[in-house]
Amino acid sequence: MKSASRLRPGQDAEGRVTVTPSTSARPPIEDIDDQANYDDAELEASGYHREMPRQFSTFSLLALSYAVICTWNGFASAIGNGIKQGSSAGSIFMLFPAALFIGIVSLGMAELTSAFPVAGGQYYWAFILSPPKWGPFISYSTAVISVLGIWLGGASTSNFISGMVLSIVQFINPDYTIDPWHKYLVYVAIMVLGATINTLGARKLPALTGFIFVFSMATLVVTTITMLFCSYPNYNLARWVFTDNTISSGWESHSLAWVLCFVNNLYGFLGTDAGVHMTEEIPNPTVTAPKVIMYPVIIGLATVFPFACTCMFVIKDIDEILNAPSGLPLIQLYYQATDSRVITVLLMVAFAVCFFACVVAIITGSSRALWSAARDECFPRSDLWKQISPRFGMPLNAVIIQAAFSIVYGLVFVGSETAFELMVSASIIFLVGSYVIPQAILLFVDRHELLPERPFSLGRFGYAVNFISTIWTVLLVIACCLPTEYPITPFNMNYNSIVASVLFFLTWLGWVFSRKGVFRGPSIDKATLASRRRKHLRGSTVDAHTPLLETQ
Repeated sequence: MKSASRLRPGQDAEGRVTVTPSTSARPPIEDIDDQANYDDAELEASGYHREMPRQFSTFSLLALSYAVICTWNGFASAIGNGIKQGSSAGSIFMLFPAALFIGIVSLGMAELTSAFPVAGGQYYWAFILSPPKWGPFISYSTAVISVLGIWLGGASTSNFISGMVLSIVQFINPDYTIDPWHKYLVYVAIMVLGATINTLGARKLPALTGFIFVFSMATLVVTTITMLFCSYPNYNLARWVFTDNTISSGWESHSLAWVLCFVNNLYGFLGTDAGVHMTEEIPNPTVTAPKVIMYPVIIGLATVFPFACTCMFVIKDIDEILNAPSGLPLIQLYYQATDSRVITVLLMVAFAVCFFACVVAIITGSSRALWSAARDECFPRSDLWKQISPRFGMPLNAVIIQAAFSIVYGLVFVGSETAFELMVSASIIFLVGSYVIPQAILLFVDRHELLPERPFSLGRFGYAVNFISTIWTVLLVIACCLPTEYPITPFNMNYNSIVASVLFFLTWLGWVFSRKGVFRGPSIDKATLASRRRKHLRGSTVDAHTPLLETQ
């Protein structure tokens, strides 16, 4: 017999899943026909009550998800690194493996979201799929690296925008010198403004994200056409654009250079879990959520490829771009293409607006990720982070703590930009790691038994997708720890492996001294969830006490 301390909520003394009687005043779950009530009833079976309005539509949530990854912005922001590591050909063609990698990993997430559409996402799935003995620890670890990865990613984006703003000022006034504390003040302003929009504009976020999506697409089209028009007819040869792989990083291996290009391009596809953390704010999430996970990847690749090609066709002087006086290669690229300071500034301002929208969307998603895990006492002082502001209808404290963390953490780059980037670069490892942990667990359990019926199912390909996602992520972690320049010095050495190891160790310490014995994971009424899902998908009535969880 299992000891009580090892049992999950919803299990009897023998470890069997039991049905928890609902204390809600709602009608029995089989009697609910209305979609909104069905969504709420299924959420209750998953262990939670709805606390925020389902105000997002498929389009507005897709727009928010795209604002997070915004692939063409991510590519443009790191274009200097891409050119240095693999020139034009490496920068362009390694977009496809990056999109394929994130696409496959996101497919696994989309299926899990369709099975368990809750805001906790990766952390929740890890608990449900893990053996009872290890479920709380694995779930806690997944929650920590997920939230930390998003926070560091948000700090990285805000840091880049602050540098961009000051680079624009320096481009206008070459006599201006960028001081670290100037950059920090702009960085703080960006974080405060992003948090304010998430708070005061919480009920307007669907409309705002829709507008930003349209604005981003319009900016992309206008920027591309402007560069082509102003550069006409002085384009680079197509042969150079699609075949040149000159390495400027010092490495002699082209294979290694292209691997580094792959990691660099991956930055523009991260964040597909944003839609996962918003599933409790959309109707019919079992159907809608997989769409808002996958569509941004497709849109991202479809938009970034022509933009990347355009950039390579209009480059005039690579050395000048890599050693841009402003410190920002993109400004120099725009200036080379347009030969106009006014047009360059206008394009950069529009670019900055698109990138700032990314910060707003990151704060939105990360606040839900923290709030959702705090509902199950996953973090210290969860009583604060799980609160929903009755005035604004959103997790206000979760937004405040992220902004506070980022502002304090930003002090690091005042003293050392390198130290700041060391921590931030680890965000790729944390984010993708949190995406894959539940999929890796599925490789060692019976997915047909643990996953309920779902509108989006990978069927016979599920195991292959989970396996490929896991193997690729292991290889990605190795690639993320490779030095990006040669010869290797203490200043350009890649310390990701050390940073990640230290943070994982701190996560373990947090578990041992704070959460062990306190955090037991979410409570799920699996029998009711399976029963309702079967009826909803098959249109037939199934006894709520039927043993689960059979899939197609």
